[in-house]
Amino acid sequence: MAILTISRQFGGGARAIALKIARDLGYEYIDRSTMFKDISSEGPRWGTYAKDFDEHYPNVWERNDWSFKAFVAIIQNLIYSYAQRDKVIIAGTGATFLLKGIPHALRIRIESSMEDRVNRVQGDQVINEATARWIIEKVDADMARSMYVIYGKEWNDRKEFDVVFDRSKRTQEEIIDEIKKGLAAKEALRTKEALDILNLRAVAAKVKAAILTDPSFTVSYLDVAPKEGGMPRYGLIVRGFVHETDDAQSIKERAKGIAGDLPLEFDIQYQMLPRFGHFDFR
Repeated sequence: MAILTISRQFGGGARAIALKIARDLGYEYIDRSTMFKDISSEGPRWGTYAKDFDEHYPNVWERNDWSFKAFVAIIQNLIYSYAQRDKVIIAGTGATFLLKGIPHALRIRIESSMEDRVNRVQGDQVINEATARWIIEKVDADMARSMYVIYGKEWNDRKEFDVVFDRSKRTQEEIIDEIKKGLAAKEALRTKEALDILNLRAVAAKVKAAILTDPSFTVSYLDVAPKEGGMPRYGLIVRGFVHETDDAQSIKERAKGIAGDLPLEFDIQYQMLPRFGHFDFR
């Protein structure tokens, strides 16, 4: 089946829509809490990082710290692994940006007016209007900054989505019906070629996460990406800078072990400078 990604505003009513679609179509629903729970299974270090990231905006040092880069690689690896499952809804977490170009992914955003959002937040929690508005504005700002830090994208840029819905102007039922029609149209694009593109990106993300989370490697830059439009026959290219002479060969062996029979091209350079930022595995 097609993949559904949802970018949402706090209090915008997107969760109720997503859960209704999940029930109606038998889809799995994955959101930020699901992802952070799965990140915790990678080890206590990453569970703590997930909690910290959820509670505060990373400062300049943290964004350049190698632990943060490894944490982002884990997030992206998880998103691709979710997308490879059949019948899945991924809410938030930047999946809309990451899955751009996947033919059978319907990438939507659900917005609403501030008045509608305030009323919804007040209905869920016994708070006054001023407090509800403050919460909404703070969550919006935090989510916008997080998406920009990780993906370099404005989280509300309408050009990044297949469809943008305004919950304050349309009923929940109308939006659900249109999303279902969109999913049916996207399902027709779920071809072998489309799955190949997704699976190749998933392997690239897996290789990147494996290398960046390995404390034995001293890497200051790493990128793992599909070549030539994402076709498996062209494989992946691994680019990076290492600061230990043996790391280049070790990284090649690790990548080959994960990629299997996929063709791999390497452009890994040695530099004497240490990477920027510590890697704390305590």
